[in-house]
Amino acid sequence: MVFGFSTYFLTKDTLGPTLDAIVASGFKAIELSYEPPHLFDYNERLAEKIDRLRDEGVEFSMHGPFLETNLGSYLDDILRLSRDRTAACLKLCAQLGADPIVVHPGYSFFRKLKEFDAALKGRFLAALKGIAKEAKDLSVRVALENVFMSYFYFQHLDEFNDIVKAAPGIGVTLDIGHAYISKRMAKDPDPERSILDDVRRMGIEHLFHVHLHNNDGTRDDHDFVQGSIDMARILRGLSELGYTGKVVIETLDAERMGFEPVIEKLNQIKP
Repeated sequence: MVFGFSTYFLTKDTLGPTLDAIVASGFKAIELSYEPPHLFDYNERLAEKIDRLRDEGVEFSMHGPFLETNLGSYLDDILRLSRDRTAACLKLCAQLGADPIVVHPGYSFFRKLKEFDAALKGRFLAALKGIAKEAKDLSVRVALENVFMSYFYFQHLDEFNDIVKAAPGIGVTLDIGHAYISKRMAKDPDPERSILDDVRRMGIEHLFHVHLHNNDGTRDDHDFVQGSIDMARILRGLSELGYTGKVVIETLDAERMGFEPVIEKLNQIKP
């Protein structure tokens, strides 16, 4: 496993110094974000900096656009904008050597309207299929993230096998914090075991990426030092299943406390 940190949770400085701070803290992977404020920092000079860091052994991934976008929207303009923003992000991934791109699933607030909702899910799957094709042409992997809210079209890992049939070639970003909340909402007596069982059924070959953060099972707090998730157990289980990819920490704790407590916690839990 290669442990890294997300720039999305470090917004006090511009992207260049933020990359320096992550690397200086010892991380070997960085997740970029296609959202403000760092969205406005991408330029030729920044690309050259990322190239230098890659030459030094730092790996990059990219969180695709997710604010004000919806790949399952019933509004053509919003759906078109969501596809266009994702396509632009894919091109940036190819330019910067960032892989995979993390994509949020489409969503619908009309789940009780069964026929309408089925049509919206179809729009999401068609959009995802198109994104997967563009990504393949650019040699960038697409990793769909599980989101715990029930209005999203990918909440549980068990839903992935049907999704990948519609969009061949995509994989999964396992968001451990999101998965834990889903299990606790379902009153699962052993959420960590259940998460690992889901990965096993899905197939480790489909796990492209991991997001790591902590919470108490009731809110998406993006803590790390505190929380009730047995993160060590999940990481150990993923390692035993054969996962060797990036594990990106998504937490507000680094800005609240500094990197030192985060790294101390990471050293306690990593396999």
